Amino acid sequence: MSAAQDDTQLWMVPYADLMSMLVILFMSLFGYAYQNGSPQMERTLSKLQLEMGSKEQVKVRERLKEAELAIDLKEQMGKLGLSDIGLQVTSKRVRLTLPAPVLFSEGSEKLGGQAMPVLEAVAKYLSQSREPVLIEGHTDNVPIAGGRYRSNWELSAARAYSVVDRFIALGVPASRFSLRGYAEHRPVADNSTPDGRRANRRIEISLLRREEAEVAP
Repeated sequence: MSAAQDDTQLWMVPYADLMSMLVILFMSLFGYAYQNGSPQMERTLSKLQLEMGSKEQVKVRERLKEAELAIDLKEQMGKLGLSDIGLQVTSKRVRLTLPAPVLFSEGSEKLGGQAMPVLEAVAKYLSQSREPVLIEGHTDNVPIAGGRYRSNWELSAARAYSVVDRFIALGVPASRFSLRGYAEHRPVADNSTPDGRRANRRIEISLLRREEAEVAP
């Protein structure tokens, strides 16, 4: 093979470098999406995977559907005047975080009037999927003083149960649910400030990806 013929193959070097950079970029975006938890990014990545001919078409299409449902749910919550909810998409779940005051009065497990339209909107979202649903109750670290419950453990579990019970009444199959009460032991903010304690008093509603449902933390 002559030197002239060798030169015709030189274009492959920058081409290979470009392909490598695109793969790195894609993987970086993929990692960022799961770290940042953006349903918009999840939707974009799922569409890209389908366009690139992913071998897991069924799984990718299901995740695309979940991302689009999550985006729609976020819009519904905005219409209800809830701008401080959390919505996170990871490889294991789609998680909606609702501040406890939206659903309950202080120290109570009984759902308030404001909770009903919120949970109705979430129930419609859950009904469009068959995936398992995990309801988690959290409190701040202020000890229970009197009343029906002896500890934040009991209160957090009772609040999670109230949410499950309402979803079942709205027609979501009971077999899809599990619930947990964590009391104050999984804070997302500093309990030494009023704002931090307010953030820690929350209900988390997770639609679990089925292949991860048994191992989700």
